[in-house]
Order: sequence, then structure tokens, then C-alpha cells
Amino acid sequence: MQEIKLWNIEGKTVNQILQSKLDYENRLEKWLIEDISILSNSLAVIGSQVITAYNNKIDILAVNSVGEIIIIELKRDKTYREIVAQSLDYATWVKDLNYDELNGVFNKYGRSQYNDLGEYFSSIFKKDSEEIDFNSDHKILIVGSEIDDSTVRIIDYLSGEPYSVNINAVNFNYFKDTNGREFLAQSFIKPEESIVEESKSKKRKRAKSIVSQLFDSQKLKIGQKVFFKPALDNKIEKRLVEAEIVNTNQSCLKINGSNELFAFSKLRYIWAEKFNLNEVRKDWGFGVRFDWIEENGKSLSDLLEE
Repeated sequence: MQEIKLWNIEGKTVNQILQSKLDYENRLEKWLIEDISILSNSLAVIGSQVITAYNNKIDILAVNSVGEIIIIELKRDKTYREIVAQSLDYATWVKDLNYDELNGVFNKYGRSQYNDLGEYFSSIFKKDSEEIDFNSDHKILIVGSEIDDSTVRIIDYLSGEPYSVNINAVNFNYFKDTNGREFLAQSFIKPEESIVEESKSKKRKRAKSIVSQLFDSQKLKIGQKVFFKPALDNKIEKRLVEAEIVNTNQSCLKINGSNELFAFSKLRYIWAEKFNLNEVRKDWGFGVRFDWIEENGKSLSDLLEE
């Protein structure tokens, strides 16, 4: 990559600010979590230090303004080749996450006042999350300093035909002037649009969520009642954990005494908290098929397999 140089202009004087070798990458992760706009205004953080099903740890998981999931990995003490290989491994897990699972990640690893990913997304991007196909595609973004030519060649190779991997890297250079003021300079290997805009490559087919499949097959319908089974198992009165399906969107459930609409995962979280259901993994959406039953006592899993 080309070397980046920085000057400070004060009146008629131009002074070069020398690049520093101070290790700042641990601080950089903190800055990115607190303000992801350092990378792009079109990203929002879902969670940090996210544990995958394979017991690996993703530095930052984010979503862009069209609902695609971004895997962000910082170099730290690893080589760039290690980071590229590691990120591709993480992508094998991320690619199949449905909305409920992403919402679980958001609740467990996120730092937001919201407990629903759709609401958080809408608040950041001022878009109706019901119209977003979350994780229609995923991308990889490697963050470091002094990215070498070999890494650039690897990224160009993976992102080109026939592989078309959505991968990019961003280089941060750190500067410190004689007055102790610190500066960051940012440059993407490929245009930033490759991360923040909708993928131009052919869309992959992602498995739909269980609830979407049930709506598509008419096994769940508007007007139908569903019940939160762990609460019933704990002798909670049935009417207190009853919800009605009022649409086929993500937030499709309505409860007595409230005009708010809830996703299965959000209502699951609320009721697990309210009734102190400690055995329920309330931060995750994976239990949707087992934790909900319809009026005849069949679980969503039973309905799906009929």
C-alpha cells in the first residue's frame, strides 16, 4: 500500500506529523465499538467478542444499512494471513444465522438500550426493519495498520471471479504530534461501498426462520393464538402468556392490554425476565421452535415437521 503522510497547517506554517509505532489496536477496538462511524456511517454494531457455535470469538459483528452482516476482525498480534483465514472460518457460521439468532446475539453481546435488533436497526438507519431481509448476505472487513501488498493481493483474489467473496480491509495509520495530540488516518483497500452497499453479486439462498416457514406453509395464521410453554410448565396462568398472531412480519404478536407488537424472540425475553424463568436462555432465539405452542398444544417444531 502507499504510505500515508500527514501535515498540520497553522497559519503559513506546514508541519509534518510523524507516524507513530505506538500499539493502539486494543484501543481501536474500543473506539469502534463506541463509535462505528470511524469505519462508516452505514454500519451499526450488533455485538463484540461474539462466541460462535464453534467456540471462536468474532471481534465485532455489525450490520449495514441494507441488513447485511459484517464480520469485523482486528489484526492485533496475528499475521494478516491468519486473520483472513480466521475470518473465512467465522463466515461459515454467520452465513446461516436467521433473524431470531441474530437477535439473540444482539441481546447477549450488544450494548444498547434496545432488546430487539429490528428496533435498534430502525433507530440507527431510520428505516422500517420489517422491510429488511436481515443477513441476505454477509461481508468480511479486516482492520489493521500497515497492510502489506501480499494481503492486498489475497483480498483482490478472493473478491474477484470466480470466488466473489465479500471481503475488504481498512488501514488505520496512527499519528502523534509534538503536543501529544493523536490522529487516525483511514483508507480502504477496496472502495468503502463494497462494505456498506448491497452486494452486487448473486444472492445466496439463506434458510428462512422457522416462523417464516410456518407462515409460508399456512401452518401459522393471522388470528391464531400461541403460548409460551416454559411459563406454562412453571404453573404460570395460561392467559398471562397468551399472544395472538396479527400479521406475518417479524413483530407479529400482540398480547392483552398492549398495543405494542412483539417478535417471538422479544416476547420470549420479556416473559422469561418477568416470571424469573431461569432455565430459559432468554438472550437467544434458538428455542423458538420448542418454547412456543399453539392452541392444540403442538410446538412450532411439531407443526414444521407435519
